[in-house]
Amino acid sequence: MIKKLLLTIFLGLSAFANSLTVGNDLPILTIKDQFEKEHVVDSNVKTIIFSASKDESTTIKNFLNTKDKDYLANNHIAYVADITGMPSLISKFIALPKMRDYSFPILLIDEDNKALFPVEEDKITIISLENSKITNVKYIKTAEDLAATFK
Repeated sequence: MIKKLLLTIFLGLSAFANSLTVGNDLPILTIKDQFEKEHVVDSNVKTIIFSASKDESTTIKNFLNTKDKDYLANNHIAYVADITGMPSLISKFIALPKMRDYSFPILLIDEDNKALFPVEEDKITIISLENSKITNVKYIKTAEDLAATFK
């Protein structure tokens, strides 16, 4: 009985952990940005840009710095970053203060949401949504690829 219960829990968590795949619905997520302001990622969001490393974040930052400050909101885009691998003192005293100088929000996931986001090493993840259903997941590398995605 206990084995069945544990297996059910494990399978349920595994299904949830891989939920951001094509054809699945996006769960409503509440994620804080670099200012500790909560943002809801829901059916209004049409695209999620996700970075899992500093290099990817730099590429995204450079791209967004060429846009107006309301670019993400006006285009229904959420920029989500994973900084969970960063030591907490570094994130608290160096990374977050630096991010607060940016003109756009960066939604910072925690360990609980980390497994939701699909990742390919050294690539930016672009998740396309239509009415909260994931219609496409693609991986890009360069600023040129990012610019081409949002033409």
